[in-house]
Amino acid sequence: MARVTTINRPGDYPGTPDETTAAELAALFAGMFPGNPDPEINQYHAGIALAAHSPKLAQGLAGLSKLMALDLGWSHRTDLRELAILAANLQFKSDYGFRSRLPNARAAGITDEQIVALRDWQASVLFDEEQKLTIAYAHAVASGDIPAELFGRVKACWGERGAVECTAVIGFWGFWAMFLNATGAELG
Repeated sequence: MARVTTINRPGDYPGTPDETTAAELAALFAGMFPGNPDPEINQYHAGIALAAHSPKLAQGLAGLSKLMALDLGWSHRTDLRELAILAANLQFKSDYGFRSRLPNARAAGITDEQIVALRDWQASVLFDEEQKLTIAYAHAVASGDIPAELFGRVKACWGERGAVECTAVIGFWGFWAMFLNATGAELG
């Protein structure tokens, strides 16, 4: 059971929100679901539903999630983005974070065999060199121990901008993993 109640709909906010909170809550749901008269945050976005206790925080995190997943140049190689996110979730032991990304990973072309092989990726022949570099780097960033040689390979592969964007994606989903672990997010 989650440690914090999710706010999946505007009416789920506990108690009666003050005027400022009510306005922020309305802006959060209007921004996420423009024109939808019955907005609902689904189970795959429990982090936003948990963060909605502070609607302005949730709105900022939703915008940053979109930026990281859809707008960064490095993220356009969707298989790499999803492997980085899955590896970070494994490193942080975030079951919810890992499982909630599986539909995205599959949509990005990651096979079920690759998903299973992620736990022993170094011995797997299912990943190409760029995918293995992504997984290695995600584990290193999430562990806080990034050898200079590994960062050099990341920079050589994607350039400085790509290295920065890849690192940001891993760090951001590392934040989500820690947040979800602490708040007890669950996936049905």
